[in-house]
Amino acid sequence: MKILYRSLGFVAVLALSTLLPSCDKVKDAIRINIPTQTVNADFVIQKVAANVTQEATFSWGINLDSTIKKSNPDLGIGNIKKAKIKSIVLTLNNQTQSDNWSSFSSADASFTSNAGGSIGSYTTFAGISSISETYSSNVLEIPVSDVDFKDQFNATIFYFKLKATARRTTTTVLNGTATVKFDVEAGL
Repeated sequence: MKILYRSLGFVAVLALSTLLPSCDKVKDAIRINIPTQTVNADFVIQKVAANVTQEATFSWGINLDSTIKKSNPDLGIGNIKKAKIKSIVLTLNNQTQSDNWSSFSSADASFTSNAGGSIGSYTTFAGISSISETYSSNVLEIPVSDVDFKDQFNATIFYFKLKATARRTTTTVLNGTATVKFDVEAGL
């Protein structure tokens, strides 16, 4: 009889050890990708002297919880597994022949949010260290780093900071539009 109980106990342990990891596999399989979200926001670069870094900021509000729930009602903002900024494109709307992206030598973009109820510190997610000196376009696409902002996407307001260092003095207040695209993955 002891052998039967030991055998049944051994079989039970084996069954549980194979079942528990498979629950994690099922849980990991229940993930959704939220369609790419796009932020379009205006920014202003004030007139700036040569070799001075100018900052421009903008914020964007979103109810990301509702967006996630549209894709799967069982998931919400607390189920975010990954959140990454995929691209940032800056367009100057009133550039001139002398005041445009070639007026700047470098630029970067950073991000924070009101996750946890207060604004956190900014994290740089994109940068370009050498902007062409030749005027060719009113559009500047800044290469993006692979940074996971999962913890900062548990928020309702996103804050962006743009910094550009002037190569030469500008005489125009430059108005622009930033287009930021990000992807969010949620799951159990």
